[in-house]
Amino acid sequence: MSMPLLKIEGLSVEHGPGSKSPAVKDVSFTLNEGMTIGIIGESGAGKSTMALAIAGLLERSANVDGQVIYDGRNLLMLSEKEMCGIRGSGISMIFQDPRSSLDPSMRVVDQVAEPLRFHLGVKPKEARVQARRLLADVKVTDDVFAVAPRAHQLSGGLCQRVMIAAALACNPKVLIADEPTSSLDLTLQAQIIELLQERQKASGLGLIFITHDLALVSKIADRIMVMNEGAIVEEGGVDAVIGNPASSYTAGLVSVWTGSVRKGKEIASS
Repeated sequence: MSMPLLKIEGLSVEHGPGSKSPAVKDVSFTLNEGMTIGIIGESGAGKSTMALAIAGLLERSANVDGQVIYDGRNLLMLSEKEMCGIRGSGISMIFQDPRSSLDPSMRVVDQVAEPLRFHLGVKPKEARVQARRLLADVKVTDDVFAVAPRAHQLSGGLCQRVMIAAALACNPKVLIADEPTSSLDLTLQAQIIELLQERQKASGLGLIFITHDLALVSKIADRIMVMNEGAIVEEGGVDAVIGNPASSYTAGLVSVWTGSVRKGKEIASS
């Protein structure tokens, strides 16, 4: 039986004194080794806020309650210095907006090399060599750097690939991927998913995959959690949640998705 990597118990988030209602409400789940949990829901459902809370990246004014248990410790009780030692090595994150998460003045290779130096103590020259290999894995090659060595010179899709390479650099145990393939074409999307699945098989990587793409999540997830207004409204295996949804909210999402698929097929055959 796979071992728990991450255990979330009663996680709730309020964005400070002015907030009218919690952004995340009493969320609980367990992520095991090699498992992929797909999290779906409309924009504003609380998916990204939950992810940032797990990684300890919310603004200081936010009130976060509950427990985020990783490696026997509640991460919500750790100092920022202690969390810096965990982020990127134990728990890594691919952000929804990679361009704003990359340093525009720093060379791309150095941004991927930085976690190798900070967490693993790799020497600068060797860290750059390893960074280039990681970037090649996500199809960012040396000829790209010759034209656009810094993040602000790259397209959104290339920035996303750089963020994925940096997130995987130190072989984290848990990867939180917030819309990681949304700006990629279908071919590259498939290649990135294959890379993530290879990491899972090799190291037992636990993956939290946040997406609006029901077709994608139905192919890669072991379990699906549906969020609405900050709460988990349904959770279960892929076939149960998508094939026989228990909640009206999930049924609505599935209906919209199947309608889009049907319309796409009709257009393709016309």
